[in-house]
Amino acid sequence: MQTAVIQTTNLDFSFSNGVKTLRDVNLFVPKGSIYGFLGPNGAGKTTTLRLLLGLLKNQHGKLEIFGKEFASHRIEILKRLGSLIEQPSLYLHLTAKENLEIYRLIYKVDKNRIHEVLK
Repeated sequence: MQTAVIQTTNLDFSFSNGVKTLRDVNLFVPKGSIYGFLGPNGAGKTTTLRLLLGLLKNQHGKLEIFGKEFASHRIEILKRLGSLIEQPSLYLHLTAKENLEIYRLIYKVDKNRIHEVLK
């Protein structure tokens, strides 16, 4: 049996207006796979990704990443993830190194990591 790196079960989500954005989303992304998450505008792709990253609070259903339930292993999981939804949040007047320094301070990462990322 394949191991899932991402798995959702019966994922539902509604924004404050009560309209269901997601209904019964079941994903299984096997370890080592390349997975395309496609659909028309308004299909719920971004909402699903935001739930998987903890940017929105899960309302109903199960989220597992790296074989662990997201809610109870959130920090451990997020330390292993990188994401870019829609467009990067960068300060265009700063250099790449300066932008990374801002994120380094936010996430409390060692200074050596900036050099590794730029390399």
